[in-house]
Amino acid sequence: MPAETWRILQDSDLKETVEHAVEILNNGGVIVYPTDTSYGIGCDPRIPEAIDRLISIKRRSPSLGVPLLFADIDQCKNYHEFNALEIALARLFWPGPLTLVVSALPDLPEKVTGKRDSIAIRVPNHAVPREIARLLDGPIVGTSANRSGNPSPFTMLDAKNQLGDDVDLYIDAGPSKSSKNSTIIGVESGTPANIRVYREGQLSIKQLTETLRVDTEAQRYWTARFVLPEM
Repeated sequence: MPAETWRILQDSDLKETVEHAVEILNNGGVIVYPTDTSYGIGCDPRIPEAIDRLISIKRRSPSLGVPLLFADIDQCKNYHEFNALEIALARLFWPGPLTLVVSALPDLPEKVTGKRDSIAIRVPNHAVPREIARLLDGPIVGTSANRSGNPSPFTMLDAKNQLGDDVDLYIDAGPSKSSKNSTIIGVESGTPANIRVYREGQLSIKQLTETLRVDTEAQRYWTARFVLPEM
């Protein structure tokens, strides 16, 4: 069956589009939607069959788990207990292109965590995924809408050229304003703690550093050190 395409051309299109997307997600569907970084492919992570289908479409290893996008930090607290530095990072950089790798609360489905004890979470700076998560009353899977190993799509058409009719709905809100994926970091154990960088993306290490070094709360809990990816 051909995938639907709904376009958001003006603010008044948002409500109806989000309601339609959530109806599809509640029925175990898979959608492609815009974010503040690349276009994402998503489902309701509380429906195991939907995650299986998404992983199959994306050709992603189930052992990796799936990243999640939330409406706000309060929603995130159902999946992770934040420490002081993580709270500061969320306050400074959410909504925005920063993904936090954090410890998962016990009893989260293995299909979400994969074979890890951590999850990747983010509150994006885009109304579509946030409003979907709000209406869904829970997060949406938030991985890039590409086949694994292929380039991340920054337009709906780029995503459709890779995924075709394998998904149920494409939401087109025009080209992304970003040219990179989100930056991924995690807080290491200890107080104060190092920040580990897993991927430098749209939010640069320079921007992270400049913001953190002038924030009083962050300074209390951060060593002022980044652990960078091994080259």
